[in-house]
This record gives sequence, C-alpha cells and structure tokens, in this order.
Amino acid sequence: MIKYTLYISFLVIILSMLWSCEKDDICIEETTPYLIIRFYDNSEPEEFKKVAALKVQIEGITGDYYNETITLLTDSIAIPIKVNDDITKFKLILNGSDNDLDNDNEDVFDLNYTREDVFVSRSCGYKSIFHDVITTLINDNENWIQSIQTVEDPQSIINQKSAHVKIFH
Repeated sequence: MIKYTLYISFLVIILSMLWSCEKDDICIEETTPYLIIRFYDNSEPEEFKKVAALKVQIEGITGDYYNETITLLTDSIAIPIKVNDDITKFKLILNGSDNDLDNDNEDVFDLNYTREDVFVSRSCGYKSIFHDVITTLINDNENWIQSIQTVEDPQSIINQKSAHVKIFH
C-alpha cells in the first residue's frame, strides 16, 4: 500500500511539473526594433558610402554605443531608440573610434517619434514600435553629414529588416 501511494504521489508530482510548463517561456519573437541607418554618397545618392571609424553616442546613455554593426569601416548601423521618450538624440562621430582626437568630427541629429507599446507574448512582454518618425540634423557649420532623411514618409519603425534612415555624406 505504501509503495502504491508513493507511486501515485510521484506520478502526481511529475504531471504537475509538466502541466506548469508554458510553451512561451522562451522569447523567440522580435522585440523593440533598432534604428537602421544606411550611409550614402552625397554626390551619387544611389551609392552606399562607408564611414571610417564611426563612434556613436546616445544622449542619456553613459558611454559610447558599440555593437557588431559598428566596425572600422561600415555603410550601415543598427542602434537602439529610447522607449521612454518621444525623442532620441544621437551623436555620430566620424573617426571617433580611432586614437587620433584631432580628426574627430561630431554631428548630432534628433529622432522624433510617437511610441506604441504592443504586447508580444508572456515571455517577451511588450515591445515598442515608433510612428511618424522625423529626423533633424543639427547644423554646426562643420558637418560631415550633408543631409539626413527617412526612407519613407511617414516613416514607421516596426521591425529591423530594412533601413529606416538615410545619411548622405
């Protein structure tokens, strides 16, 4: 009888453990998208143009932003957007990641948007998507960025499968 009770108890414990597992315990869906920027040649607007030793700073975030898309020479980057504000200010520093501070050229642009929080799943939670995106380049009379524009008008940032902003230099 004790053996039978232990067997039933063990079976109940195993079944309750299996029952409590959820299929969405691991987040595999896309979450809040990054801003995808492509760099173009100002004199030939259809041609990509790489940027040398780019350093990115995001206002309100301490330090420089680095990820695998920002390398020594790149024609596109993916950078995060603030999800608690309706504006993100970016500093793009040409030659900023090299050791020579004399050749650095810092340009600043604002990204204005309206946020929408969308429920993804229990494991992923919410993601932010951005609508009515507007870019504004701050002119400092020494800009290496000649112009900046969104890819679409109006621009929404819903995923990171394609570029959202074009920078001409």
